[in-house]
Amino acid sequence: MVTSVQTNEAYAPFAHYSQAIKAAGQVWLSGQIPADAQGKLIKGTMAEQTQAIIHNTEAILKASGTGLDRVVKVVVYVKDANVMPEFASIYDPAFPHRPARSMVEVSKLPAGADIQVDFIAVV
Repeated sequence: MVTSVQTNEAYAPFAHYSQAIKAAGQVWLSGQIPADAQGKLIKGTMAEQTQAIIHNTEAILKASGTGLDRVVKVVVYVKDANVMPEFASIYDPAFPHRPARSMVEVSKLPAGADIQVDFIAVV
């Protein structure tokens, strides 16, 4: 069974997108940008942006019946790869089990964001 996951505790950019899809014992989150639950983009430091992404991810995972400790794969999209140490200062403590991670530098992200992160977790 495939289930769409939605929570008011995290940013949901468009009604026609799921915040996540839960199927076959896994949860695939839509790309997370640094925005609050009302959709206001966080444009502070990379640490502040990363904290917003972690907060949203945690809320969506909780609504899915899982948590940060069950994340198995992460893909980070950034406009400038030089921000990765600051990103890691918030990311690493949130994921001490070190899920598989990829990073891609891109020229443009949705809503003018500087970072977007994709997550896959198990239930």
